[in-house]
Amino acid sequence: MKKVLKVSAWVLVIVIALLGTVFMIAWKSPKYYTLTNAAVKSDSITPFANYHLIADHKRPYIIEGKNYVIIGATHTRDPLHAEIKTIEEKWKTLNPTIALVEGRLGFLLPGVMDPVKELGEGGKVAALAKDKGIPLYNWDLSKETLAVQLQQKFSPEQIALYQILNPYFSQLRFGKPASPETAIEEYLPRAKYVQQEANFKTPADVDRVWKTHFPNGPDWRITSDETTLPGFLNDIMATTNDLRNRQLVAVVKELAARQERVFLISGSSHAACVAPAFQ
Repeated sequence: MKKVLKVSAWVLVIVIALLGTVFMIAWKSPKYYTLTNAAVKSDSITPFANYHLIADHKRPYIIEGKNYVIIGATHTRDPLHAEIKTIEEKWKTLNPTIALVEGRLGFLLPGVMDPVKELGEGGKVAALAKDKGIPLYNWDLSKETLAVQLQQKFSPEQIALYQILNPYFSQLRFGKPASPETAIEEYLPRAKYVQQEANFKTPADVDRVWKTHFPNGPDWRITSDETTLPGFLNDIMATTNDLRNRQLVAVVKELAARQERVFLISGSSHAACVAPAFQ
């Protein structure tokens, strides 16, 4: 009995040590960059509602200044995609002192998992930043901040539904998950940002609310943000992107004014929309 207990204790120690090692070396999501000054609403950007007028722009969409590079990428998880090479080239030319990615990158175990395959083009920038030992931030606005600001135009229920489903809408371009319901479960807590947690406890609640707003479809399970989202969801997406784009402009200008060499990756639509602010 003592021998069994001793072996069990050693196994437990080994497991804890392995988990500790994984925790230490695994990538954590970068922190949001906090502006010293608020985003300037007078900075000229193309409203996302008008993006369709310029949607045939070049890809990747690159904006370059004396001490910044903004790469508007076509979202990819292909390490051999041509834009990954472009990212490497622009990184080498700028030799940045700070890097910023779009969104909160997920878990990655370096040396075991490929950054691009797992995290897309943001994973590539994160890898370059970690190799160089420079600060890495998320240029985006937090979902909590967005939820508060969106309440000026939309109801709490509308905001909660959008924020819960938005990651799924984006993920669908890479393939439909085996269980859409399971895929959205981790985002249900976002409802609390607008005091809607009692209304969105399960995926079944998402179904119920969705059908209330879209009784004639389409099903959220086949809805991708590669096309126009239905109804108010498209309006929320446009407003959200305008808020995020003003944040992007403010972050780059603030850091560039501090003489940082700024490398920022975003989706191509963001770069196209903020381009006027850098002309």
